[in-house]
Amino acid sequence: TDYGADPQTRAAVLRFEAAAPARGWRSWWGAARLPRFDTGDLLGVVPPDGTAPRYYSLASAAADGVVEICVRRQAGGMCSTHLTDLQPGARIEAFVQAHPSFRPVGGEAPVVLIGAGTGIGPLIGFIRHNPPQRPMVLYFGARHPDDDFLYRDELHGLVGDRRLRALTTAFSRASPRAHVQDRLLADSQPLRTLIAQGAQVMVCGGRQMAEGVAGAWERILAGTGLSVAQLRAQGRYVEDVY
Repeated sequence: TDYGADPQTRAAVLRFEAAAPARGWRSWWGAARLPRFDTGDLLGVVPPDGTAPRYYSLASAAADGVVEICVRRQAGGMCSTHLTDLQPGARIEAFVQAHPSFRPVGGEAPVVLIGAGTGIGPLIGFIRHNPPQRPMVLYFGARHPDDDFLYRDELHGLVGDRRLRALTTAFSRASPRAHVQDRLLADSQPLRTLIAQGAQVMVCGGRQMAEGVAGAWERILAGTGLSVAQLRAQGRYVEDVY
């Protein structure tokens, strides 16, 4: 599924199934199957003629039966160009790397998800698998609602079935312009309440966005006796930043 009118900066949601084993002595060993992995783990992809893998956060778990990632085409990006140029039916070679530090903690405490652009990938996976009784809210930033609002229809459906309690969006190239940190600051009081209830904060996206979000949280937490550093030490503020 492609998003974005500009072919040089478009984003894509890609879903892969396990390829059938090659004919020969291995073919009797069993049907094609995916390795074990959880949402938030990493998919390592080495592009053709490349030497080092590029890692993408997984939006799916092995139980979903597909490998799902979100990719934005980067200028001069060998791997992102290769992936966003793929046509249905194409194959890739990839491997899974565990990323256990980026997971919702167990229990029923609230979870605040914050992502921008393709950083939505693992976050929507967490929402899909979230039980309705657990409060989970999402702050999502993109450029324009008509151009790169990834998973828009599915997200609204997840709000409808209560796996996602609230969806707050910020668009940097729409009117009025806003970034996710602006939306966070506007919701300072309800976010303080969630933190008081033991909420975990999960941030996924570019480094500049993550720095802005951390700065917003320092302002939100002012006067509460807590800081971002303290939440990190407690495992209640985790990031997947690239």
